[in-house]
Amino acid sequence: MKAGFLQSYLDAFPSIQGFFTFDAALMFMAYNQLNRATGDVLEIGVHHGLSAIAVGALAGAGRHFVAVDLFDELQDRNQSRSGAGNRQAFLQNMQTFFDDLGFLKVFAGHSSKLRPAELGSQFSFCHIDGGHSPEETYRDLDLCARILMPSGLVALDDYFNPAFPGVSEGAVRFHLEQGEKLKPIAIGFNKVLFQKQPAANDLNLSFSSAFKRMPAQSATLWGQPVNYFTSSFLPIVDLANSSVHSLVLKEETAVLASFSPRFSKLEAAPGQTVNLRVTVENRSETPFPHGRATFGLSYHLLSGSGELLKFDNPRSYFEAPIAPGSNLATELTIQAPSEPGSYLLELDLVWESMWWAKEKGNPTCTVALLVR
Repeated sequence: MKAGFLQSYLDAFPSIQGFFTFDAALMFMAYNQLNRATGDVLEIGVHHGLSAIAVGALAGAGRHFVAVDLFDELQDRNQSRSGAGNRQAFLQNMQTFFDDLGFLKVFAGHSSKLRPAELGSQFSFCHIDGGHSPEETYRDLDLCARILMPSGLVALDDYFNPAFPGVSEGAVRFHLEQGEKLKPIAIGFNKVLFQKQPAANDLNLSFSSAFKRMPAQSATLWGQPVNYFTSSFLPIVDLANSSVHSLVLKEETAVLASFSPRFSKLEAAPGQTVNLRVTVENRSETPFPHGRATFGLSYHLLSGSGELLKFDNPRSYFEAPIAPGSNLATELTIQAPSEPGSYLLELDLVWESMWWAKEKGNPTCTVALLVR
């Protein structure tokens, strides 16, 4: 792959058609790195190559990337109408990121026509994003379970997407019939990641050690504990010093922010919801984290004398980064207590599953709330 791959890949996202996120790519890379994978890779449903660029980059040295799609000419066989690939766009996008496409093997056809005996069993990573019917999902999981080497990884798209219930139907059928072959280990960014059994390593234990600052929550799937990710990885990955096979986290920097609420005093009826406009200024040396349900403004509810009554309250998340020296005005939703009285709202920043800015020494700001 070409120099500066990760940053160039991120920059290309707006120009390549596809339903894939850079955070999903980082999740693939992080677990692939921990698995020390060196085999072939496979993607079913390459579309225009947005996710295929990341999957192809995971191939071991001297190994192959098998790219499967119906492409334009075979769309009459697209049973679930889950996407229409374009061969020319796919190849052009791959050429942008790889100097030599000799490692690429393109299969134009339905994944049901692939034969494990012909593919071999030296695959270390597979990404399933093809047909979304129960039958297609089951067959693709079965195929990947056969061609993966022990401990190999397979990512399944749209498991929890209500627009494609067939994916979860097919996956549950696989669990009931062959569940011992694949163990779920992670959920995030519209993907579920499985590891072929038997596996010699506990990747989530390794993840908690190697990527301590990547916020992970705990969930259970198929009776197995899994990592569940809702916050973006991008703000804490040092793209300039990372590679596909070796992600490096940024050094943790001091968080410094100031708050300028529009009003210093509010009034509300018991239980009433009111909005408070607050301007937040980034006085740190780096941009704030951002993303869906990742980082934003909230408050702690205190009594009039300053005693903590409720720590967690509604958030106003930042969807875009706030650069150093810049500010953002946002509407914070305030839920008034049900009992009349005098209260204080302590404004604070929260990075979900990571920390509150108050815990890092950042000064908070209080607003008086009178409920009557």
